[in-house]
Amino acid sequence: MKSTYNTKINHAFVLHEADLRRVWAKLESYDCHITATVLFSDEVERTVDNIEDLVSFENSEKRKIVRINITADSSERDNRVRIEFEDYSFRTISVWASGNDELVTKVSDEMPEIISGIRPWYSFISRVDVFWLLYAPLILAYLFADMMYSSKSQKTALTFMQSAKVIGFLLLGILALFLSHKLLTHLKNYLFPVANFAIGQGVRRYQTQDQFRFAVVIGFFVSIAASLFLGLFE
Repeated sequence: MKSTYNTKINHAFVLHEADLRRVWAKLESYDCHITATVLFSDEVERTVDNIEDLVSFENSEKRKIVRINITADSSERDNRVRIEFEDYSFRTISVWASGNDELVTKVSDEMPEIISGIRPWYSFISRVDVFWLLYAPLILAYLFADMMYSSKSQKTALTFMQSAKVIGFLLLGILALFLSHKLLTHLKNYLFPVANFAIGQGVRRYQTQDQFRFAVVIGFFVSIAASLFLGLFE
């Protein structure tokens, strides 16, 4: 009986050398010939057929790995498995298998367990837009404060110059929000990337990002604790 398994996963991942070896060994246990096609940031694709060549890529800043496609074929090509890791916002990992039902069932049972192990703790943050992390709470706080504030002063119509100033400030505010959104999105993507190939020089990049992540998270909780502490004595 022939079967097909196809799943697409959108959570973030950190792919270390040990994880690649684990995936490769699992595919070899299916008695298949394995090849890996690696796409780099310079748009060059390179294909290897052994794990040592795969983990030996330099993965430099100039030529970073952006996708690894691992394919396993049986000798008679009646069974095939494909696993793809990609730095892509809408789909980071995909697993596809086709062939006899026994093999496909193994893939559907075993591969998700391996993939779940490369999901980092910050996966949720990497998938959320900066707007929902920062601006939405600020807007809700402003609306709440506006509802709680009651003004007894009589409202008066604005003059032309006053209206022009208000419009100017609004435009500057919108521009500031747009630029800060772009900047914070870039910072979020650096600190909490959806795809991290921790191979070669990528190991050092991952370790540097991890240090920054630790500083950001600790700073966030310290600021909240300080605010709560000061609030108790006001």
